[in-house]
Amino acid sequence: MTGARVLLTGATGLIGRHCIGPLEDAGFAVVTASREAGDDLLADPEGVVARAGADRLVHLAWHDGARDRWSSPSNLDWVGASLRLLRAFAAAGGRRAVMAGSCAEYDWTGPGRLTEDAPLRPATLYGAAKAATGIAAVAGGKALGVSLAWARIFFVYGAGEPEGRLFGDLIRGLAAGREVACTDGLQRRDFLHAADVGRALAAVLRSPVEGPVNIGSGHAVQVREMIGAIARQMGRADLVRLGARPRPAGDPPLIEAGVSRLAGETGFRPLYDTTTGIRAVLQSEKVLA
Repeated sequence: MTGARVLLTGATGLIGRHCIGPLEDAGFAVVTASREAGDDLLADPEGVVARAGADRLVHLAWHDGARDRWSSPSNLDWVGASLRLLRAFAAAGGRRAVMAGSCAEYDWTGPGRLTEDAPLRPATLYGAAKAATGIAAVAGGKALGVSLAWARIFFVYGAGEPEGRLFGDLIRGLAAGREVACTDGLQRRDFLHAADVGRALAAVLRSPVEGPVNIGSGHAVQVREMIGAIARQMGRADLVRLGARPRPAGDPPLIEAGVSRLAGETGFRPLYDTTTGIRAVLQSEKVLA
């Protein structure tokens, strides 16, 4: 990989900032694009590609409003911008791309263990926009001569989560000595530390994997286990109020990634389990008891 350049969009986001190290460790020269750097992927994806001069692409940028990402019309803007980005990348000689999808593309009304061939039936605008982009990008990659993997990312946690995300709000509330109202937390979700997500995406980029590939741990845990572990490590379990908030109607009991493609075709294994991952987050946030 020595000498290969990779364009990383969304480089300052929760996942993006954890991609840079693994990509560099793999021998890539990383060219980053983000709003903070003045890059306008919505208005000028072609210009971003031209400035990067890269033959690899990891595309993470998307509407990131923690409170409205499921329903914002901005999701529609990112469908077009992402496909324009891919087309410009191919026209500039791009050879290999990994683009970020979501587990929200899947039908969540089934058994909950989701492999890449599970039905797509998104329940939100966000999920529908990701699914539409992924279907077009996978087909478009073949037509454009780009080897493309569509990475369906499950539930990510990490330090510096913006307001409106569960664990970031929980940590800020407990650190301030406030009671934090939570749902019963009985729903099971497949969580992966952002650093492991970054490593997984780098592993997919290095591999020959094409088409949809799940990015997750392969093991769902109850949300209340994650909440409890954070509260205990912070020494503020007394402030958590499980069941004080209702769960959304239709909230699925289980969402878990089937990761046979990820593990078998890239060799990726997570570095963090629940305990060590939460400890790493709290150390970064400087809020350990």
